[in-house]
Amino acid sequence: MSFDMYGSSQEPRDIWAVAELAESKPTQLTLEMIGGARTMADSLGCYVHAVVLGSGLGELPDLVASGADRVHMADDPALAEFAVEPYLKVLCDLFTAQLPEILLLGATPLGDELAPRLAQRFNTGLLAHCTSLYMDEIERVLNGTHPVYEGEYSVVAACPQARPEIATVLPDAFGLPYLDSYRMGETKPVTVDLSGVEARVKPIGPVEFTPLEMPLRKARRIVSVGRQVGNFELVKQLAGALDAHVAGAREAMDEGWITDKQVVGAMGESVKPDLYVAVGIRGDTYHAYGIRDAKFVVAIHPEADAPIFKAADAGLVGDPAQIVPSLIEALK
Repeated sequence: MSFDMYGSSQEPRDIWAVAELAESKPTQLTLEMIGGARTMADSLGCYVHAVVLGSGLGELPDLVASGADRVHMADDPALAEFAVEPYLKVLCDLFTAQLPEILLLGATPLGDELAPRLAQRFNTGLLAHCTSLYMDEIERVLNGTHPVYEGEYSVVAACPQARPEIATVLPDAFGLPYLDSYRMGETKPVTVDLSGVEARVKPIGPVEFTPLEMPLRKARRIVSVGRQVGNFELVKQLAGALDAHVAGAREAMDEGWITDKQVVGAMGESVKPDLYVAVGIRGDTYHAYGIRDAKFVVAIHPEADAPIFKAADAGLVGDPAQIVPSLIEALK
């Protein structure tokens, strides 16, 4: 089999994963990828290779423990901070010497920069932002599921003729592997030649930028406030701890806490977040209509007979001014 891909004529072989580090240790997503690669490699009868790029790299036993047979270490001062051109040069040189059959990267800022460029350099396809990956062992083809239409649907895609098969992987696509400290593997240094390679994009300092505000109807987490909240500032703190949008019932707008664009209910916005926390909202029929598509509703209210509890998946009866600080502390 011959491949005219970035000068490589090698037979594609083995499953490779580009590792990422945080505080000098593999990220959880990296371990998940290598564990998933190990499972696929066992079914295909091949090896798993992990590639690590950085400066001052130390021992990384968790990569072998999670399933790697060989860890390729590219250690160079020019790789201390991520820049597309140096990282791409090292990976292209490595994969030209031995073309992977499958190449996995995290669906992270680093992976999103490198994966499409690697696919272009090697004239192959890319399965991007996969929520799950599995092998068709008969055809030896990688199948990836990825979300479309803002996560409302999922599509299964494959690149049957492409080699290497490249995919970027979202967290939980494989699950966290068991770390077997008795696994044997080897570490191999990668020869790095970055002479004449410079980053085309360089940071020059901060800029003033106000991101566009996400519409409330698209928010994945919402903390909503009602008149019996007690202390609106605590609700804002809870929303910050949850990385959530602040909203409320119409009465909260009457109090001047929110704007009309933040009102949830039949006369405001209908929302469908993954998490909706209603604090101090009694919850009439109009408000219940606006949260009918929420996946999980938590209600906090001092009155046990408040209608909001009928729409809630979990409820806390008590003074929000006492409950919310405890929630904030627990989230820390």
